[in-house]
Amino acid sequence: MHDLVEFGAINALCSVISAADPKILLVILDAIDSILRVGKSSDRDYAGYVDECDGLDAIENLQTHENDNVYEKAVAIIETYFGVEEGEDENLVPEVHGDTFSFGLPVNKATDGVQQQQAPLQPFNF
Repeated sequence: MHDLVEFGAINALCSVISAADPKILLVILDAIDSILRVGKSSDRDYAGYVDECDGLDAIENLQTHENDNVYEKAVAIIETYFGVEEGEDENLVPEVHGDTFSFGLPVNKATDGVQQQQAPLQPFNF
């Protein structure tokens, strides 16, 4: 597998991620997943190669793909080999208060029915 990586397999795969056909995308993602899995088990940083050739950005863009299988495979690769950036919560859902959204702010319901925000977090509403 290392020879394939040395001959540019990751760059070639990443360059065709924009293929529109979901079947082709799934084959490409499976190949990238296999290479990353082998690299991880042999202590080689093939994820760095994917990132260097803008493959990570391309895979992240597939998270909005209309095909569920492509979406799920892209998410699995990102979570398994690239993880979530520190301080970032992938499950962060905004709190809805009337016509505004609040992010990262716990809310307590007071006994008088008025919602109060806990300190020390700072609100971000829009």
